[in-house]
Amino acid sequence: MPADGGDRWGGGLLHLLRLLATVSGTQEEQVTTTTVPDHVLTPDPSEQDELVELRELLRRIAARERPVARLVAPDGSEVEIPASAFAALQAVVRDMAQGLTITLIPHDKELTTKEAADILNISRPFLVKLLDRGEIPYHRVGTHRRLNVEDVLGYRELRAARRREKLRKLTELSEQVESGYR
Repeated sequence: MPADGGDRWGGGLLHLLRLLATVSGTQEEQVTTTTVPDHVLTPDPSEQDELVELRELLRRIAARERPVARLVAPDGSEVEIPASAFAALQAVVRDMAQGLTITLIPHDKELTTKEAADILNISRPFLVKLLDRGEIPYHRVGTHRRLNVEDVLGYRELRAARRREKLRKLTELSEQVESGYR
């Protein structure tokens, strides 16, 4: 295949027919990606080679001086993919090519405590303790707690930054020990 993806991809145009089928909800029998509520996408292991090849093609397109990608429908009609959608596509394909499950969540979405706990990879009871201590903002809808996705993602980043800082300090301390860290 040429470096620009010419032969297989029609002169450098990005043919994402399977993605189009996923987005439009048509041709479900041909789509092997698992989708469940809240836009959780799990890559099918049989698509691993295709995802890796697509990731590399997207990388080559993005490296061009003026990257332009187009979505080509089965009927041949084309639409240019906006830069922000292209960047999102790159991120999704990059992670799926590594076998990772992707969750797409709109930033204005309110989460249940179960959903938030899943995103933070903690138990729901532990999340409730964090909420009660005021570490993550929330509001109530009737008797149920709801969290904004931005607050949950912000807490996740804060927790990751704290973890990195503690690891840095631990590394610094281990370097100060005469016999070194073993």
